Amino acid sequence: MRLLAAFFAAVLAIAAVTVASLRSLAVRRESSGWVTHTQDVRLSLERVLALATDAESTERAFLLTGRETYLQPFAAASAALDDEVARLRGLTADNSSQQQRVDSLARLLKTKGEGLRRAIERHRQGVEGSSSEMQSGEAGEVMEKVRDLVSHMSAEEAALLAERLEELSRADWWSAAVTFGGAALLLVLAAVASLMVRGDLLRRAQQAQERARVLEYQERLISIVGHDLRNPLTAVLVSAQMLLQKRDELRPGQTTAVERILRSASRIDTLVGLLIDFTHARLGKGIPTREGPMDASAVVERAVGGLREAYPGREIRVEAAAQALPGSWDGDRIAQLVSQLVTNALQYGSPGAPVIVSLAREADESLLLRVHNDGSAIPAELQAHLFEPYRRGKGAEISHPRGLGLGLFLVREIARAQGGTVAVRSGEREGTTFEVRLPKRPVPPPGGAGPEKAGAEVPVS
Repeated sequence: MRLLAAFFAAVLAIAAVTVASLRSLAVRRESSGWVTHTQDVRLSLERVLALATDAESTERAFLLTGRETYLQPFAAASAALDDEVARLRGLTADNSSQQQRVDSLARLLKTKGEGLRRAIERHRQGVEGSSSEMQSGEAGEVMEKVRDLVSHMSAEEAALLAERLEELSRADWWSAAVTFGGAALLLVLAAVASLMVRGDLLRRAQQAQERARVLEYQERLISIVGHDLRNPLTAVLVSAQMLLQKRDELRPGQTTAVERILRSASRIDTLVGLLIDFTHARLGKGIPTREGPMDASAVVERAVGGLREAYPGREIRVEAAAQALPGSWDGDRIAQLVSQLVTNALQYGSPGAPVIVSLAREADESLLLRVHNDGSAIPAELQAHLFEPYRRGKGAEISHPRGLGLGLFLVREIARAQGGTVAVRSGEREGTTFEVRLPKRPVPPPGGAGPEKAGAEVPVS
C-alpha cells in the first residue's frame, strides 16, 4: 500500500514538474518573442529615417548637378520608404500610441515627398531662385519633424524593450527554478521510494526466512514422525499377519478384529510412506527410485485391480496399445503414480462415468500414460498450481477431509525422478486428463537391476 502511494506521489510530482516546465517554457517563448518584436520595430524606425534621408540627399544632388541619374535612387528610396512605413504600421498594431505616431509620420513623409518632387519638376522646367530655396527649406523643416517623431517612437520602444528584457530575465529565472526544483523533488521522491522499497524488501526477506524456518520445521517433524512410526507399524503389521496365518485358532470376532487392525495399519503405513516421500522431495533430495525391468501394462493392471476392489461400484477401464510394454522403470513407483491419479479421478470425477487409463508408446519409444475422467473442469487458476503441495480442488476439504493435498505433488516428483513429466488438460466438455510421459530407458540384463537411487534433485515449489 505504501509503495502504491509512493508511486502515485511520484506520478503526480512528475506531472506537476512537467506542467510547470511547459508553462515556464511558454512564458519564456512569449517574452523572447516580444523582445524580438521590439527590436524589429526599432530597426524599422531606423530604416524609415535612413530612407527619408536617402530620398532627400538624392533630390539635392539632382538639384545641384541636374543629372538625371540621381532621380533613379530617389525613386527607389521613395518607393522603399512607403513600403517600410506600411511594415512599421503592421509592427506597431499592438500599440495605439505608436499607431498614432505612425499616422503622423506617414503624413509628414508624404508632405516631404511631395515637396521634393515639386522641386525636381521646377528644376526640370528651368525655374530657378527663391522658389526652389523655399521648397528646400520647407523640406528641411519637415525632415526635422520626422527625426523628432522617430526619436520619440524609438524612445518608447527602448522603454518597452527594457521592460520586456526584464520579463525575459524573470522567465529564465523561473525556468531554471522549475528545472532545478523539479530535479530536487524527484531526487527526494526517489530517495523516499528507495527507503520504502528497502524497508519492504527487508520485511519480505524476514517473512520469507520465517516461512522457510516454519516449513523446515514442519518437514523435519514429518520426517521424524514418519520414520518413528515405521518401527511400531512394522511390528503391528507383522503381528497381525502372523495372527491371520493362525486364523483357525481364532474366534470369528478375533479374526475380524485382526483384519481391521491389518487394514488400518496398512493405511497408516501408506500415509507414512507418503509423508516420507514428501519430505525427501521438499528437502531437495528427490524421491528414491529403484529402476529395473518391468512390464508397464502388467504394473498398471495390478494397480488398477487393487483400486477396483476398493471401489467396487466404479468402472475403471485400462486401454493399452500392446499386451506388453517392457521398459526399465521403478515398478512400485509407477504403481503408486497410477493409484494416485486413478484415486484422484474417482474422487473428483463424475460417479456415473468410467475412469479410463490408457498406455501407449510414443514415436521416441517413451511411455505415455493417460488417466481420464468426466466431470467438472479444474479451474484455470488452480491448474497452474495443481502440482504444488497442499493444493486441493474446490470443496475438497469437505468431500475428502482426510486428504493432505500431497498426492499430485508426489505424482510430479515420481515422474521427475525417472526423467519424465506430468501435465493436465481440463474442460467442461472434454473432461480432465492427466498425462505422464516417461522417457525410454534401456532394459538391464537379467540379474542386473539397477541399485536404488535418489530422484533427480529438482527445484520444488
